[in-house]
Amino acid sequence: MSTEGTGANTWEAATKGEQAAALAEAMVGLDETFSSLMDDIAGKAGWIASGYLNFKFELEPEIATVQRNGLSLADSIQSGASEIARNDHESSDGFVESWHEMPEINF
Repeated sequence: MSTEGTGANTWEAATKGEQAAALAEAMVGLDETFSSLMDDIAGKAGWIASGYLNFKFELEPEIATVQRNGLSLADSIQSGASEIARNDHESSDGFVESWHEMPEINF
């Protein structure tokens, strides 16, 4: 997320949050899909089915972690963008008025 002076570009952050949400949505059910695919493959693999089943059992926790991390990433990005926008809005009046206290300098 690029910055413009001080702060963050909340529109860019919100866009990134939407992209992360789309990615996370695509990950929903990833662990079930992986498990189902591996079971189907093992069912057709004949004498090497045990290798596919071992692979499935070894990778299932990792696939579940990827799914959880994707959902968490989307939530964190969206929450961060919302918090930045809220904070900017709440403090905007204070920054606009802060220059009134400086004396005028005449060159």
